[in-house]
Amino acid sequence: MQTTSALSNLRSWLTYGNRTKWLLFILFSLTLFIKTMVFHWTTMHSILFSSLWKAPLAFFAFWSGKLVPVLFLSAFVFITKRQYWTIVINLLLDIWCIANLFYFKANGFFLTFDMIFMASNMDGFWSSLQAYMGWDIMMFLFITGIYIAIFCLTKIFSTTKRYTIITVLMIMFAFLWASLTNFLYQKINYDKFGKPNKGQLVEQTTRIQYQYCFPFGNFYKDVIIGGAWLEKGDWWVKGYINNNSIISYFPAMLLYQIHNMEKNNTIKISQEIEADIKNYIKSINHDTTKQIEQSNIIYILVESLESWALELIENKMMMPNLHRFAQSNQVLYADKIISQVRHGNSADGQMIGVTGLLPITSGATCKLYGKNVYPNFAHMYSNSAIINPSKGAWEQTQMTQSYEFLQLIEPEIGEVWRDVDVINNVLDYSFESGPSFCVLGITITSHVPFMYGVEHTMHEIETMPQIMSAYLNCLHYTDSCIGILVDSILNSPLANNTTIVITGDHTIFRDANTFSDMTEYAQANDINFQAGKTFTPLIIYSPNIQGNIHVTDTCYQMDIFPTIIHLIGAEDYYWKGFGVNLLDSVARNNRPITEQEAYRLSDLMIRSDYFRHYCADTDSTNIAAYYL
Repeated sequence: MQTTSALSNLRSWLTYGNRTKWLLFILFSLTLFIKTMVFHWTTMHSILFSSLWKAPLAFFAFWSGKLVPVLFLSAFVFITKRQYWTIVINLLLDIWCIANLFYFKANGFFLTFDMIFMASNMDGFWSSLQAYMGWDIMMFLFITGIYIAIFCLTKIFSTTKRYTIITVLMIMFAFLWASLTNFLYQKINYDKFGKPNKGQLVEQTTRIQYQYCFPFGNFYKDVIIGGAWLEKGDWWVKGYINNNSIISYFPAMLLYQIHNMEKNNTIKISQEIEADIKNYIKSINHDTTKQIEQSNIIYILVESLESWALELIENKMMMPNLHRFAQSNQVLYADKIISQVRHGNSADGQMIGVTGLLPITSGATCKLYGKNVYPNFAHMYSNSAIINPSKGAWEQTQMTQSYEFLQLIEPEIGEVWRDVDVINNVLDYSFESGPSFCVLGITITSHVPFMYGVEHTMHEIETMPQIMSAYLNCLHYTDSCIGILVDSILNSPLANNTTIVITGDHTIFRDANTFSDMTEYAQANDINFQAGKTFTPLIIYSPNIQGNIHVTDTCYQMDIFPTIIHLIGAEDYYWKGFGVNLLDSVARNNRPITEQEAYRLSDLMIRSDYFRHYCADTDSTNIAAYYL
């Protein structure tokens, strides 16, 4: 009875003088603001408290960016009759924050317009999200639950017409505040000049360009390096969210998409850019009847393979077959390959290895430019196939054609092949295809959340974080499958004329904060692992390699393609990629192009479908005509 009386008194007090609106305004604002700061802390791990006395203007700009969108939304409570929409906004914000957190933890990026429309590629992989579950994910729903409870207890849904004026004034205030903040922040931050990153060939200054996006802060458009425009891609997103808000990022993202709409279409290459590109491409030989003798290729792309997993861990070798193979004769082993994938993840890893190109700055290449013409080594062979473990993932049907593989072998819809199925198909194809073949096998069992490693533990280390143990047990299984492949090929006549390539599609433990317990465990047990700073390995067997070559230099995924081209005897091929032949130590130390410049040129080449037009200019209807 006392509780009922207290609630009745509270409602009476709220009704008097229309205090209800102000309570809702404060409650709704506080809820949104807390969510904004929780998201910022879990991704950026900084809230600039110390700048209050060190850099007051920066402090003002930072907190304004978080507060203005909150006030902008909350002001509408004064003119709406029923306030249940505030619950809907809270739930929508939860979805937006959680989706961005998942994507950030998995890839190190926030969602962009292109990424939202790639959700179809998650078919069969939604379970992988559970690897990134944490208190930060649940916090948003917990805050919303508290808001709903208070809302329902107080029944806040009255209205007064005069509050329309308050709403208009607060919206105007939000616009003016954002304008002032953007102007001041421009003066203290984004007109600055600085030197390029270490290792760049360009020795001139770097400058960030940005555009206004009222009332949602600034979005960053381009960066100028040495007078040449370099698309900033998704870099603007992290800069935007850092200085503004995850709330205002959604409309800012839409405005950015509209402003850059033409960049999602095929673009034309200027003469200046074409000259830059042709510096890296040999002239096409018009003798289409030319035949070459090249080594067969067996290319195994291992899901989420990181180099440290091949080492001794707690006196146990989790991947004994690959470890032994890496130390074998006629093998090149590079254990520090930097993953260069972007939003396309596994599909990007496949593209880099097969074509020597790098991914586009925003969006997945396979999704946006799947019908392009690409350079590749598959069309050099009379038999070629991709063994895909999951039907429909990453536009594999289209990309098989675009990469000019002749056959796609995959399971039925709804079925996913384990690694043993993939390896068996690779072996069957290799022994049945004839004297000239190229086969790409893609493994999948070591995909997050590493369920096979949880269900079938082979090596138990009790003190090890569960996700780390599950990952290593998945790779132990994958290693046993690949061991069968390697032994079968090297103990057959194919060993004399076959190049075997084994590498990872990308690294997986990219967010240092999500996997901090793994880093702590690794440091305590002398394991060469640090989340966010891992590499993927590259192991290449070839009868043309003398001895065992261990490349300890830091290299790139873009180096895989030119190394393969050299080993299969295709030195006359017009496209060598942006990387270097890893067997050439001089080339490794004297790269003709930086990674940053390679990203820029590759983006332009893909968006312009450069290789289709390049061949058309040489009276060839298809790049493959050179080798057919």
